[in-house]
Amino acid sequence: MKYHQFLAASLVAAALVHTPAQAERSEVSIEVAFNDLDLRDPDQVEVLRERVADAAEAACTHPDALSVNAFSYDRRCKASLVASARKMITLKTSAKLAQAR
Repeated sequence: MKYHQFLAASLVAAALVHTPAQAERSEVSIEVAFNDLDLRDPDQVEVLRERVADAAEAACTHPDALSVNAFSYDRRCKASLVASARKMITLKTSAKLAQAR
């Protein structure tokens, strides 16, 4: 049985929906596969970071929302997901480097 590795990042954020007075909390999460990457290689770690950025972009963009509040939320959502994932990437990379020694 092959074990598939995923990097999962999540964010609980206040999403402004419909009107500024109406706030709804929602959880946004992403999963990014990295079992095809060698995290001991800095170039492949960068590929993982790009995958995370692409997944965060897709998860946090609300094409129906045209307000400034929605745009601001999208930016905060993406930044939070990427920051959360970067911490996980650092941990995974450190573990891979330690295993190689």
